[in-house]
Formats: sequence, structure tokens, C-alpha cells
Amino acid sequence: MTMKRQDLPCGVAIAPIEAGNRSPVDAYIREEWGGPLLVTRGNPYDSRQLPGFAAWQGERLVGAVLYRLHGADCEVAVLFSLLENKGIGSALLRQVIALAASQPCQRVWLVTSNDNTHAIRFYQKFGFSLKAVHTSTALMRSAG
Repeated sequence: MTMKRQDLPCGVAIAPIEAGNRSPVDAYIREEWGGPLLVTRGNPYDSRQLPGFAAWQGERLVGAVLYRLHGADCEVAVLFSLLENKGIGSALLRQVIALAASQPCQRVWLVTSNDNTHAIRFYQKFGFSLKAVHTSTALMRSAG
């Protein structure tokens, strides 16, 4: 299934990431997350190799989603919106969910930090549910 450009009421257009428009997405991931290496559940991925969709306001990148199809799974590897409460993150996520539904995917999943309650609530609006919560503790080292 080929996903086409989608225009949002806020003047933002969402289009598939292609060679000609990928550079700003890669630059953002490098600047904000130290990419291109992403690690999910111990598996490393090069974000420059992942397909996705980007949100544009004119020539300005205002959001993107990268995903990975693997068998019956579709993993959302990156999702960001630089303009909050404009429907950009929702539209990007809907694009991936629609794409996954057109594939032999049985589920769409992702990883977010336990303390990111804003993101957890956002994903729950789309029917995502918590499957695992991992906790850790800082080790206290004595000086000397």
C-alpha cells in the first residue's frame, strides 16, 4: 500500500519520507537523540534505514514517525512533533497504523519511558496498552 500525502487543517502536510526529504529527519534525530543508532529492547537499529512519514509546514520539518516492519509486528521506533496540540503526532501515528493494517501485521507496538505519562496517555488514546514496566535503581557508590 502506498501512503499518499495528507494535509492537516493547521497547514501541515504529512508525506512519506523519501531520499529527497530525509536529511532534516536524520539531522533532528542526530541533534536531539544522538542518533542515528536507536536501541529497542536490546536491538540496535540505524534510524537512517527506517521508513517513515514526515510532517512539513512549508519547508520546515515539524514532526516525523519512523517504524520497522518485522513479520507480524510493526514497531514505532521514533515519533516526534515539534508543534504540540495540532494533531501532528496523531496524524503521523494514524499513518503507521493504517500502513500496518494493510500489511500482514497483527500488532503495532512501541517503547516509551515509564515516567513519560504524557506519551503513555497519548498512546492509550489509540488503544495501546502497557505490556511491561521495567524498573531500576541507581547504585550508590561510596567515595574512597
